[in-house]
Amino acid sequence: MDKAETSTRAQWLHHRTKSNYVLPTSRWMAPRTQKQFWLFASLLVLATFVLYHSSSVDVDVRLRWQSDSQEMPLPVIGPYDVSRNVLGPPTANFGDNLRPDLKYITGFVVGGYTNDFMTYVNIVLLAQLTRRIPIIPPFAPSHVGYNESHLRFSDVFDVPRMTEALHMPILDWQDVKTNIGLDTGVAFDKVGCWSSWAPMENEGPRAGMARGNGLERRLGLDISYTRVPESCKMPEGQLHVSSWQLATLGFRSGWLHGTQENQPMVSEGPSTHRMVPDEQLLCFDFLYFMGTVKPFEWDEEYHPGWQIATKMHFAPRMVEIANNFLTRVFDVQREEFIPPFISVHVRHGDFGDTCGWANISISDCYAPLSVIARRVQEVQDELASTRLGINGGQPLKVLMTSDERDSAWWNDVQNLGWHFVDHGPRGEDTAAKFGKWYPPLLDSVIQSMGTGFVGTDRSTMSMVARRRVQDWQGGPVRDVRWGYPGADDH
Repeated sequence: MDKAETSTRAQWLHHRTKSNYVLPTSRWMAPRTQKQFWLFASLLVLATFVLYHSSSVDVDVRLRWQSDSQEMPLPVIGPYDVSRNVLGPPTANFGDNLRPDLKYITGFVVGGYTNDFMTYVNIVLLAQLTRRIPIIPPFAPSHVGYNESHLRFSDVFDVPRMTEALHMPILDWQDVKTNIGLDTGVAFDKVGCWSSWAPMENEGPRAGMARGNGLERRLGLDISYTRVPESCKMPEGQLHVSSWQLATLGFRSGWLHGTQENQPMVSEGPSTHRMVPDEQLLCFDFLYFMGTVKPFEWDEEYHPGWQIATKMHFAPRMVEIANNFLTRVFDVQREEFIPPFISVHVRHGDFGDTCGWANISISDCYAPLSVIARRVQEVQDELASTRLGINGGQPLKVLMTSDERDSAWWNDVQNLGWHFVDHGPRGEDTAAKFGKWYPPLLDSVIQSMGTGFVGTDRSTMSMVARRRVQDWQGGPVRDVRWGYPGADDH
């Protein structure tokens, strides 16, 4: 080690042992330049602080300017948005719009508004079991006249709210395919589907065939059906199939078992072709009669379908129309002034057929208004005891909904001091303004708004309304039994 290196190391040791520690000197920084170094370092730190502070202020100013500007933020496209679950806008052939990395499920309806609703729930339930995206068909106008237009599922229910609640995408057929509802000029798609109805149809000219419906043609589908395996039938019921067994058909092993057991039937569409069920689009002819544990379990507390149904709230437009009706019924200016009320649903209509089969007159078969009023009073009393001060301590108003057409019966309803929406030409003229679908649809919306509810035993519309009032309003409910004199005595 030469003298210069020895001297430098000695200086380093000298400075290292001092209490006022400074950086050691070296050959590139002589002692006489240390003051210049510290001056430069201080200026550098000061400049960095000023630069950072000024840039932060600039960012803050820019953020405030952006928040104060009138520009709308870009819409956020969530994972359940339609655009993320198809290839693009609707196409003439549905297969051209399905993403190859996804699988789908659909079914068809032909049972009337409430039964179609229950079928939609079963489609979504199977979609959950098979990890597929449901494509929901439009409401079929089987009970309002086949010349009526088909109603989109998303026109009735709040699909964005439903998808967020269920954490899954839900599509309309109109999101996938064009020319929905046209009888002419439709591009027909050949497709293979499963028939859950064929094993149940044992008599008549359509024995062993799929459930017929007019929806397939309106959707432009030419379908060849294959019977589901016998293992899908529920032993407890002649018409019901098991959701768990149907779900196996959505997987390769179950598909192989089903296609080996039964061969495709000839299509009843324009081409009369035969085709095995499609694997990407799992589809069924009729899913209303589907159970998980036993037939007709919709009214059971455990029913998994209800966990879906209770999240199917009505579309904002439907609620708005219903509120407009209620403001006129109760003679108030705005919807926030609509008083709490007890909703009532009395189903007559085709229930009269049951009375005829039992050789019981209509007057003896249907529950009289006095019996219905007794059930209404029970709900009034329960509300008075559980919700102290509701409606200022006064009895709630009562709003009747029914398919009854006898004007004398409606006069008796009015004489009780009860209210109702007049859907006829002298009232709201609902069908003329909105379409034939809307009288029963808006009745179901209004029923769900009741603080309490009284319904008709064995009516699916009453059953759904009753459970909605229980879940959505937390209200007391009753059913009125009927079928013979004194049926509701208790």
